[in-house]
Amino acid sequence: MKKDWSVFRITVLLYVIVVLLPLSYYFAMNSFKGMQNDSETMNRLVYINGTIQRVGTIDDNVEREQLIATVEESFKVIDNDFLQAQNNAEYVKLFHVNEGYESVIQTWIALKMSLADEELRSVFSAKCWGEVNTFSKMTEEMLAYKSETMLDRLYLSLLFTMIAVIVLVYFVRLYIRIQIQKYAIHDHVTGLYNKKYFHEALQKAKQLANRQEKPLSLIVVSINKYDEVKKGFDNKQFEAFLLEFGRQFREFFRQSDTICRVEENCFVAISPEANLDNENQMALRLEKHLSNHHFQLKAKVNMHVGVSSYHKDSGMPLLEEALEVMKRRPHITVGGDS
Repeated sequence: MKKDWSVFRITVLLYVIVVLLPLSYYFAMNSFKGMQNDSETMNRLVYINGTIQRVGTIDDNVEREQLIATVEESFKVIDNDFLQAQNNAEYVKLFHVNEGYESVIQTWIALKMSLADEELRSVFSAKCWGEVNTFSKMTEEMLAYKSETMLDRLYLSLLFTMIAVIVLVYFVRLYIRIQIQKYAIHDHVTGLYNKKYFHEALQKAKQLANRQEKPLSLIVVSINKYDEVKKGFDNKQFEAFLLEFGRQFREFFRQSDTICRVEENCFVAISPEANLDNENQMALRLEKHLSNHHFQLKAKVNMHVGVSSYHKDSGMPLLEEALEVMKRRPHITVGGDS
């Protein structure tokens, strides 16, 4: 179960890294998409500027009305797609673009009202042309400032994305290293120390026992017919049983004892400063403790408990000696109706 959670956490972090990249692209795309109408606005202003001069000089009323209609259509587009655009609101306010636009519209209205008088028409045409030029320069400055601001925001977004990815990669590496270090000495199902750590811990315990001339003992618990028992449960049920068994086994001993899972079916407790008599009594209490614990199992599981004590001149390894003793002891039953 712990292993699954570890993989899940790492997977989530990796997905976050993957999601950050398209999010950064989405921000950039929206930023430049919001600038598409800006170029169209400048093109319309250029068109309006040239058309106003023609409106002031042309005598053909039909053609003039057509030109007026196209200019007013352009004004509507500029007002709706540029001045009223949400992404332009702060820039329009900052550069007072609305005021320049109102001046253009007022002179445009004055030009339309003076079309019957050739002299006034020429005067207001020049004045409207000048207002459009002023508004165009104001708009151009606003768009230049907007482009710089959007680029700055884009760079900051990319910088933030890069930093976020670097930080997440760091945490992924850190988490993986912690998990590797953790599972290098722990059994991933029960959380107990594994066989590798057992050999290191036992060697140190032997050296300490020799140096201090103090006893050292082992208690071994083995699950009988492990493979058959495992087949009788689904994976989750069996891992839950092993996890609970490991917890009960660990909590039964002192903090100074080292509790390990050395094989799939074999659990060992290294007990410093405990002689063989102490361990035999401990083994009896452990058998009773395990037999009385239900483990939420409907089926019965048989186990054997063995003990051994370290002797400097002993020819048999401590674990093998405990396993030999275990064979001579009666089994205990846990789970079921025991």
